[in-house]
Amino acid sequence: MSSKSGPVAKPLLSRRNVLRTALAGAGLAVLAGCQGRPRYSDAGGGPSARSATADALASIVIDPPSDRTTQRVRNELVFGTNSGGAQTQFRLALRASSHEETLGVRGTGAAFARTVRVTASYQLFRLGQLQPVLENTVISTASYDSVEQRFANQRAAIDAEARAARDVAQIIEAQLASTFARSIAGG
Repeated sequence: MSSKSGPVAKPLLSRRNVLRTALAGAGLAVLAGCQGRPRYSDAGGGPSARSATADALASIVIDPPSDRTTQRVRNELVFGTNSGGAQTQFRLALRASSHEETLGVRGTGAAFARTVRVTASYQLFRLGQLQPVLENTVISTASYDSVEQRFANQRAAIDAEARAARDVAQIIEAQLASTFARSIAGG
């Protein structure tokens, strides 16, 4: 006599399922403490609250650019700092340049990888003063693959320069914010 049995039931609370559920719960608990708010806002304020650091960043006027690379970095800084949005208290003198290098060469002598390096030097002045409050040089690189098509290489070089300029601007913005935060905290 043969007995038929139904499909074998898998336990709902297998060790793997319990572990997954516990990890998911822990992840959700961590994310529950996260808050979305503007980068330089005060923690206690409403959605339109701005911190003293954000106000200081907005009070910077950036000198007009002299070339395309400086224009790219300047545009990113104006966008990131809200420059010119408040009463002007500081002036930022900015100079940037880019340089392209070959990373590797094919057997035919054609480059297959290139890198663009953007270097920016800046000086932050309080209006009416000749001594800079802050000065530094920032460097960032971005690479791209070189192909046999000339237009594609030109476009890739332009995109790489834009990426490196964006990185440079973000580093400068962070350095400026850090300087303002320290001076505000110090009184």
